Amino acid sequence: MNGTAVAEPKAAPKEAEPQTKYAVAAPGEVKAVEVAARRIAIFVAHGMGQQIPFETLDAIAESLREYDAKLTGRRDKPTSNTIKAGPEQWLERIELKLKSIDNPIEAHVYEGYWAPLTEGRITLRQVMGFLSGAGSNGLQIALKTFKRWLMGEYRAFPTPIRIVLYLLVALAAVASLVALNSTIVTVAATRTVFSQSPWWLTRGLFADLTTTFNAVVTTMIAFAISLAISLGIRRVKVPVVVRKIWGWVTVVVFYLTVLAIILAGASVVSLLFVHIRGGVGQNAELWQRFASKDWIERFNATFDSWALLLVVIVVGLILLLRLVAVIKGFVRDLGDAHGRWLTVAVAAAFSFLVVAVIFIVSGFFGTLEGSGGFVAAQRGIAWPLLVAASAFIRLVLVQYLGDVAIYVMPYKVDAFNDLRKEIKEAVYKVAHAVYALKDQSGKRPAYDHVIVLGHSLGSVIAYDALNRLIHEDRVAAPADALRIVDRTPLFLTFGSPLDKTAFIFGAQGHGTTEARESLAASVQPLIQSYDYRPASWINIYSPWDIISGYLDLYDLPDATDARRVNNLKDPEATTLLMAHTEYWKDGLLVRTLYDAL
Repeated sequence: MNGTAVAEPKAAPKEAEPQTKYAVAAPGEVKAVEVAARRIAIFVAHGMGQQIPFETLDAIAESLREYDAKLTGRRDKPTSNTIKAGPEQWLERIELKLKSIDNPIEAHVYEGYWAPLTEGRITLRQVMGFLSGAGSNGLQIALKTFKRWLMGEYRAFPTPIRIVLYLLVALAAVASLVALNSTIVTVAATRTVFSQSPWWLTRGLFADLTTTFNAVVTTMIAFAISLAISLGIRRVKVPVVVRKIWGWVTVVVFYLTVLAIILAGASVVSLLFVHIRGGVGQNAELWQRFASKDWIERFNATFDSWALLLVVIVVGLILLLRLVAVIKGFVRDLGDAHGRWLTVAVAAAFSFLVVAVIFIVSGFFGTLEGSGGFVAAQRGIAWPLLVAASAFIRLVLVQYLGDVAIYVMPYKVDAFNDLRKEIKEAVYKVAHAVYALKDQSGKRPAYDHVIVLGHSLGSVIAYDALNRLIHEDRVAAPADALRIVDRTPLFLTFGSPLDKTAFIFGAQGHGTTEARESLAASVQPLIQSYDYRPASWINIYSPWDIISGYLDLYDLPDATDARRVNNLKDPEATTLLMAHTEYWKDGLLVRTLYDAL
């Protein structure tokens, strides 16, 4: 031993995740697509709602990038690029290198973007008309035999009795929502605009309506809490078994909420008629026929106290989170010597403004103490809550179901025919351009394969675009054919309502005929023959997603062809209603797409 210490080798520092994860291609740069040994395109059509540009494209690309990094350790930066596909057509895409490190696949993600076309084009009245028309006509078909032209046959498909019951409940819920919303708007506007209530809005009627709405809001709050718990336990990655158990609790609460809405709708109509036309006293409260006056008063008082406390807690938490964010930003900006004093001055002025508003408002409300005015203001808190809930429901119906109504309006000739054509054309043009792209030589396709996928309503639009591409390809000259079927290894649908739209089409005009169904099939090669199907059609669904479902109306029951729809249930999409958007975060979708590359 020479006494000299031998230092142990230090572990290599863990490589930090780069702050900039994407590169941007220079204008006209097409090098990436030319050098790839294996090229593949991914075309995605987004679903309903207020999708912002590139949102769906980003979701797919980022999921693939993260999944590939876990498997290969790759840290190559994806490239965002805009290329010219025609004289007046530009395509945005994200370019990814995936799988093998030495021999990667060059995957380019494109999006068929159509959301702006439907923005502001439909009203709540038209959405409610769509729902009632679809439900009533669908109910008539469900009570008969549903027939569909499929794979060369005009076949009957049995309608489960549960479909009839679903439609009956849906119609009742829609009618109840209309009654409740109309009553809320009318009464709230009357009490706000006029200094005195009109003759028909007696004290007894208002008290009965308040009791009714207190009960509805109670079930809504319970459902919102159960849904929030479902989302919370999913976020902390509680085992799927536990999430499913709680999911059934949420189902029960959801059922009670729907039950409360339907009963409230029937009650409101009855209360209005009896109070206005029935000749009851102005102070008579009809709910006392079902419960004692003391019980009703205790229920309303308890509701008012807890609802107000809940509102204060929720608003307080939101304000606290915003305050924490502002404080963090303030502390961060203090480190910038250039604008430090300006930041302090603006923050001081803003703080004075907040204190002044709190002082004025608290001063006014202080006059209510001991006068009973605060109790009076507290009672009837259900009304502003219902106004807010009504506005939220209106937004959801118009922004989400409005898109569905525009694209598949089922029960009559409607005003959206031209708009539907615009949506189909917008998505088709992008899909056609992707298939038609050529390599640098201009002689062979830029992509050996193109994967087509669609989420929610986007799966219906992608289905229509793929049918049109295949149809046009079959009649094109050999030199112009794009070989759509051969070059499409996978048609991937998830959260898809395709079965429901097929049923709705059959419900048009209170029924359908073989001639009409066969004409519809003439523009749908995907249901004419398996020869026109991609190598694989995979449909990912969840029983917790009321929009999607198992697709069984696109294959004959006894079909054995390998190209029949392969329905896969997502075991991790377990949150009632919210499962429709959980596919993006689950492993099944990205694994299925990644394995197809």
